Amino acid sequence: MMTRMKRMGARGAMALLAVLFAACGSEPPSFSEPVQSVEALRAHSAEFEKGVVQVTEGVHMAIGFGLANSIMVEGEDGVIIIDTMETMEEGRAVREAFRAVVDKPVRAIIYTHNHTDHVFGAQAFVDEGVTPEVFAHADTMDYVYRIITEFRPVITRRSMRMFGNYLDDGVVVNNGIGPFLGIGPDSTLGILPPTQTFEDRMSAEVAGVRFELVHAPGETNDQLFVWFPDLGVLAPGDNLYKTFPNLYTIRGTPYRSLKGWAESIDTMRALPIEHLVPSHTRPLSGKEQIHQTLTDYRDGIRFVYDQTVRLMNQGATPDEIAEQLTLPPHLAESPFLQEFYGTVEWSARSVFAGNLGWFDGNPSQLNPLAPADHAARMADLAGGKAALRDHVLAAAEAGDDQWVLQLSDHALRLFPDDSAITEARIDALTRLGEQASNPNARHYYLTSALELRGLEIPVLSNAGDEMLARFPLSRFFAAIPVNLDAAAALELDQKVGFSFTDSDEAFTIWVRRGVAEVRDTLMEDLDIHVAVDSLLFKQMLAQQRNAAVAIAKDFEYRDGGRVAFAQFMRLFMPPE
Repeated sequence: MMTRMKRMGARGAMALLAVLFAACGSEPPSFSEPVQSVEALRAHSAEFEKGVVQVTEGVHMAIGFGLANSIMVEGEDGVIIIDTMETMEEGRAVREAFRAVVDKPVRAIIYTHNHTDHVFGAQAFVDEGVTPEVFAHADTMDYVYRIITEFRPVITRRSMRMFGNYLDDGVVVNNGIGPFLGIGPDSTLGILPPTQTFEDRMSAEVAGVRFELVHAPGETNDQLFVWFPDLGVLAPGDNLYKTFPNLYTIRGTPYRSLKGWAESIDTMRALPIEHLVPSHTRPLSGKEQIHQTLTDYRDGIRFVYDQTVRLMNQGATPDEIAEQLTLPPHLAESPFLQEFYGTVEWSARSVFAGNLGWFDGNPSQLNPLAPADHAARMADLAGGKAALRDHVLAAAEAGDDQWVLQLSDHALRLFPDDSAITEARIDALTRLGEQASNPNARHYYLTSALELRGLEIPVLSNAGDEMLARFPLSRFFAAIPVNLDAAAALELDQKVGFSFTDSDEAFTIWVRRGVAEVRDTLMEDLDIHVAVDSLLFKQMLAQQRNAAVAIAKDFEYRDGGRVAFAQFMRLFMPPE
């Protein structure tokens, strides 16, 4: 009897919860969407007017020299630099502009996070005879290595599309958070490894200037902000800029915790900030305005998170949530939440995927048809392959651009060489790009159209010898397994050892029936054992040195021969 009563109590509790949820309503919030135009994007370019701006006494910001800002704080016998641009060329230009204002040596460099546009111009800020301290979060270099080694090809291609690097200058209005991404095939990169790192908080003093570094996860997990208590100046890094935040970036990124981002802004809101100097867009002054801006920004982020989770709990799919979710009017109207970088739609999808993964809950998606099979069946549904082709061309004639893209996804699998379908897709991508006021979407559409016309985006290999020499060998070897051609290695069981003529380090790559294992030692019973200078080896892996030439000239063969080693290394080379 007691057990039955407990069960009835549980049912009653569940019934009560059901009533409460019903009372709260199941419909998503319905707000009007903000009107944003390409003209508004053009007006947004005023944020990036090039020059050095004085924020307050002793604090200057270089704007418009590249995608990000660089910030200079003057001390007694030197300056502190926060963020160093994306290339050595940009770094040198900013350093000269800063020298024209304050001609003191750089005593310290602070990286707010790992992104390219904040770290790769660092060597340009090193003055002769002065070795600056370099401050960063403890995880920053790990994220830098991740992009440079494991994910360089895919991130390069998607970044070049998103930032519009292969579009004409007249087509690129701006990049939302900066005028342009300046990195290209002729750029040189020069990061300096941190000399001082921290996990949660760190206080320091350089050139008589006191500052605090606070770990503030947001746009990246290693993000920090810099607080100068004596100046009332806060450098928030990329946790705030004058556009809706990239809570998800279409170039690809690990999940960005919206809850953590909002909490980081809450930590900033508690400070008596008089001047806000973000690493993108222009500075902001005045305690009340800064507090209200930070409040709106964190509210926009939390709104997307909270309402997305609410709809997830009601069973909505990512597509349904993305269609329904819009900001409340007072947030949608904020100049700091216009969708010139991130969007509410992309952010909602990211919240779903970041918390529940790829499966949207629909059982039809557990084992979907292969893309080619799906395309063939779509053609059958349309009345045959020819009918599907006709539907694509009819949609193109009607100017139904999104439908053209979705139909041509299938049609081009069936007719990969059909010029009419290809041209219809190019025209649709071009029109969607020209109409888009979000730069990331605009550039991705337009660059994708160019790729259909034959544009090939190369994998950039811009690291100089000095930078390559600093990168740990272990990070290069950690990236090797992801490049294995597993199908070509299914019958292989081979151990190859690597010694280095300028280092005591040694590694073994053991390819074992389609899987590559890396060990940081020389294993026994090696099939091949080679020795090489570490820099030459890194240049080969970075595709700065021809692999065939390197294998013929740079390696010493202690066990096994050159031909066998070349065959082994070919397993890790990208397809031609």
